[in-house]
Amino acid sequence: MATHYPLAIVIPAYKSAFLREALDSVASQSCRRFQLYVGDDASPENIGEIVREYSDVLPINYLRFEKNLGRASLVKHWERCIRMGNEPWVWLFSDDDVMEADCIESFFRELRATEGRHDLYRFNTISINRAGTQLSENPQHPQNETGADFLVAHLRGGRKSTAQELIFSRAAWASAGGFPDFPLAWASDDAFIAILGLRKPIRVIAGPRLKWRSSGQNISTLNYSPMAAQKFQACREFVLWAADFFKKTPPTNDHLVNGELNRLLENWFFQDMIYRHKLIGFRSSLEVDKLAASSWHHPRGYGFLKTMKFNCNLIREKLLRKALRLIKNPTQRAG
Repeated sequence: MATHYPLAIVIPAYKSAFLREALDSVASQSCRRFQLYVGDDASPENIGEIVREYSDVLPINYLRFEKNLGRASLVKHWERCIRMGNEPWVWLFSDDDVMEADCIESFFRELRATEGRHDLYRFNTISINRAGTQLSENPQHPQNETGADFLVAHLRGGRKSTAQELIFSRAAWASAGGFPDFPLAWASDDAFIAILGLRKPIRVIAGPRLKWRSSGQNISTLNYSPMAAQKFQACREFVLWAADFFKKTPPTNDHLVNGELNRLLENWFFQDMIYRHKLIGFRSSLEVDKLAASSWHHPRGYGFLKTMKFNCNLIREKLLRKALRLIKNPTQRAG
């Protein structure tokens, strides 16, 4: 007879490059009170073959979906993977990240200590590269935090967040309507954290951390043109969502007055553009102009001119970097 535990670890899988490392980290857990679900998004890679290697060491439910859904809506693929199980707690993990060995034990310890009073628990994180070498230790979250306070801190650039660091109540996830469905699920986790932090504070799991991989293959680090356009659209949708969220739920630790919310959302929006190192096209510039007028209350033309200034600065930075490379490696000039 199968043993039913309260935690589902859910891996929506598409890439195989680091899947073994992800599964190794699950297999190394000091506490084994979980069921593992792997949902294969019709991947062309050998996901099923890799999962079968762990069938004797992990309680795995593997399902290959015949239709690739992540290309159209990554959030909807997450949802169908979450629905593979019915455990009361869900850890939506990934096919390339790594959990430290005491993560699950620490979660259950925190769950007992708080008597399950929170809808959302989260780990602090570090960033690693393709080889698993640590790149940075990300700023730690406070022990308890409201959703609105988290969102302000995130928008100010003080702290990163990932979907993979979260363990959430299945009932709260269903009640919230799941993750907001932005293109590529870009910023969907940030909005979800804020929503689940409305009724009950978000709780940190002290000790072990999630190791988030900057692989050059995940959505966060890929920025080719079609994906860049989708991220741009997601940022627009998130800014509109966040403005509405703060109207209903103002932060408690950081009061936003005298148009500060508009400035905060505007700064976050353009900072995200800088992070992606992509020029904003003419049509997108017109969309930014509409956003600046309707949401940030600027006169028409402001958003367009700001995107043009942004593009000029980005081109200048690219030319400067190229010049510096030529100075350091003069032999490249011949090419």
